[in-house]
Amino acid sequence: MTTGLRMTVEQYLALPEEKPYREYAYGEVVSKAMPNEDHGAIAFAIQAALLPVVREFGGRAGPEFRVRFDTERGPEYRLPDVAYWRPDRPRRDGEDMLPPTLAVEVRSPGESLASLREKCRYYRRYGVDICWLVDPNARTIEIFDAASDGLTRREGDELATPLIPGLRLPVASIFAALED
Repeated sequence: MTTGLRMTVEQYLALPEEKPYREYAYGEVVSKAMPNEDHGAIAFAIQAALLPVVREFGGRAGPEFRVRFDTERGPEYRLPDVAYWRPDRPRRDGEDMLPPTLAVEVRSPGESLASLREKCRYYRRYGVDICWLVDPNARTIEIFDAASDGLTRREGDELATPLIPGLRLPVASIFAALED
């Protein structure tokens, strides 16, 4: 865990929303890693793949939502790179976004796989059903869900889950975004 600036949740919520975006966990505010072009292309490809699911089956998807996680320490806030909520899952509690069905983290330059795996496990522990950890360098996606803790998928594989009806996403299609 990167050491950040210690403050209360109220102080964190009063901060202006500006880049680099900041998360609040373990009583600390930590800036998210700055994404590069590959990070953005992959996040966009995943959002584009979720759009037909949203249109046909409902729900909501998008980038960088500030999500509240209710932990034993109190509320904490993270910003998954991409999130999807099934239509039958509550998205909000007042102004706060609640944990999504799917959270996606795309590895940015300088981020360690160990820290991102920890974040995916955090998401799962506090209410996210599925987390995908996308590594553009290795061209792999690790899956964290009820049945897997880091199951690796490669370009010949497909991502599908009964929790997201209609989603059958070839891993290669995500990494094709890097070829442009």
